[in-house]
Amino acid sequence: MNKKNFWKDTIIVGLALFSTMFGAGNLIFPPQIGLFSGDQWMWGALGLLLGGIVLPVLALWAVNNVGDKSQDLMGHVSPWFYNAYYLIGCSFIAMGSTLPRSAATTHEMAIQPLFPNVPIWITVIVFFVLVYFFACDPNSVIDKLGKYMTPILVVLLAIVLIKGVISPLGTPVDTGIGGGAFGDAILTAYNTGDLTVGIMFASVILLDLRRRGYNGQESKKGGFMAGIICIVVLFAVYGTLTYIGACASGVYPQDTAQTALLSGIIQDIMGPVGMACLGGAVALACLTTAVGIGTTCVGFFYDFFKKKIPYKVLMLIACLIGVFMGITGVQNIVNYVTPIFLVVYPALIVNTVLGLLNKFLPNDGFYKGGVLMAAVVSLGDAVLSVNPNIGWLQSFMDLFPFSGLGFAWVVPSIIGMVVGAIICRGKPKYQPLPDPAEVSAQEK
Repeated sequence: MNKKNFWKDTIIVGLALFSTMFGAGNLIFPPQIGLFSGDQWMWGALGLLLGGIVLPVLALWAVNNVGDKSQDLMGHVSPWFYNAYYLIGCSFIAMGSTLPRSAATTHEMAIQPLFPNVPIWITVIVFFVLVYFFACDPNSVIDKLGKYMTPILVVLLAIVLIKGVISPLGTPVDTGIGGGAFGDAILTAYNTGDLTVGIMFASVILLDLRRRGYNGQESKKGGFMAGIICIVVLFAVYGTLTYIGACASGVYPQDTAQTALLSGIIQDIMGPVGMACLGGAVALACLTTAVGIGTTCVGFFYDFFKKKIPYKVLMLIACLIGVFMGITGVQNIVNYVTPIFLVVYPALIVNTVLGLLNKFLPNDGFYKGGVLMAAVVSLGDAVLSVNPNIGWLQSFMDLFPFSGLGFAWVVPSIIGMVVGAIICRGKPKYQPLPDPAEVSAQEK
């Protein structure tokens, strides 16, 4: 691969990463943050940058720092941690929630407003036919996302965003939130769980760079630059959407629902044309997310079953599950996904941060103790999300610093890192298996 193609390749890969992270939820929550923030909308946008953009990209960089696959990072915790996480994440969170919810959201926000007589089952079936078409060949997914689907998504978004900036509904007003805009935005972005997308899709991104002929330091540079491109594009979109929402802070009440707020603003500014552009952007945002997540999950199961079941068969099964759950209604499964997320997400944050600091860590005890304590303490939050009336558990959780913000796991994780490092003192660190392409190149 000629080096002159490096920037072209990293732009394609970076746009593919953007399109996978940018789902419909990411389209609707920035305007609401802007509505809450009012004239402090810049603080809200910076909070989104830190909690909803930089944090997920850090997951990619953490994997890139220790190897080129997600298991290279998770292996520092334990060989079983990768399989356990992906079995739970792919089966329950991704295939059991994200994929069918993407189809249902496409119907609710993109199809129903323009074609109210179209039943949901038609939307869901067509949606997963497209998912299968784009994701059935894992070797071409990045090109399909980065070269074709994402540019169309960006153009539709640009039409809506530019018009929203040129012709705002009003001017941002004082909503009384003050300096709290930054903290609220961080927590809102944190709770979207986009870090799970970053860490799950990292293997696909880095493997694609390998397929393009980049190995060693070139691959690491490509992964870093792809993350930078993703951050820039996401912040441009998030920041503009936040500003558009802030301009509506003197028009719409603070309790306006997310979907109603975005649809209402675009309808007021652009009318039917704007709603058509918004619908197309929502549909593409959901589709690109589903393709990226679907490819990652099916790729895991393909390897998990030792490639005995054909990739296309597994993708077909995933799409059929998505059709069934999308038609019957996703709301029934949201309740069980939330507690799983509450346990998994803090452990992934600890794993990501330590992956970035890997070369400074003398042993894997930091990973083992930190991740274990994050998961154990977060289990209390998960139980309380299901049954908030357990008084003794709530009192116990309140003893931890930052528990009121949802970060009760932070201090115990730090303690766990220290204890784990002491216990594992002198033991060798986990070493990822060498990449076959690099071994072959070295032998030649």
